[in-house]
Amino acid sequence: MELLHALILGAVQGITEWLPISSSVHLAITHQLLGITASPAFDVALHTGTILAVTVFFQKELLEMTRAALKLDFKSPQGNTVALLVIATIPAAVAGVLFNDLFESLFSNFAAIGTALIITAMLLYAASKKTGVKEVGRRQAAIIGFAQAAAIAPGISRSGSTIAAAMLAGVDREKAARFSFLLAIPITIGAAAFEARKANLLQLEPTSTLAGIAVAAIAGWLSISILLKLVKEAKLQWFAYYCWIAGLACVVYSFIA
Repeated sequence: MELLHALILGAVQGITEWLPISSSVHLAITHQLLGITASPAFDVALHTGTILAVTVFFQKELLEMTRAALKLDFKSPQGNTVALLVIATIPAAVAGVLFNDLFESLFSNFAAIGTALIITAMLLYAASKKTGVKEVGRRQAAIIGFAQAAAIAPGISRSGSTIAAAMLAGVDREKAARFSFLLAIPITIGAAAFEARKANLLQLEPTSTLAGIAVAAIAGWLSISILLKLVKEAKLQWFAYYCWIAGLACVVYSFIA
């Protein structure tokens, strides 16, 4: 892969993985605009960059959670978070194994993608009107988990659906966003490992791959910072407007293409 293409794809991956606008759709569109074929191996590499971004950003919380888990201390706040993340991860893990191939076939269906983006927009807009004060509990974790499972469909944003589901379940907006980011770590690692089975990682060109990973990590760190700031300022509806426009554009394109 050319270095410029790797840098562009890394930036798109890093930005859209964390902003609630569906990274899979934006990557698919970017591939088409650049006139290149998607590479499962390079996609796996880019996920390494986004995992690095969220791991570095939440390194303090992750270290505390790891210590609690190793001590089997699930009654502490950190250990309880680990347990809740496990609960929320299960639905998406099951959905990914059972329905991944089915939904992958929809990436070329712009009507389906557009409809999913509009659904994401509706969830984000509804959530933006809620003011929750709750912590994430088992009930909320289960709801968030099923929302994440729905995000296997192209056009349903993982971060958007999970943050919106948490807020609609009454969770404080900042806590909803932070839980969503932490929840991304196990499912992203799992998805990357799942894709790596059918990817020839040895064919990756080292320079462009490392450049793509670096850009994805930097862009990812910045987008996490931006989203947390916008969520804190109650501006989640901005992304709803974007998804509405993008969704309608995809639906219109499906009829005229």
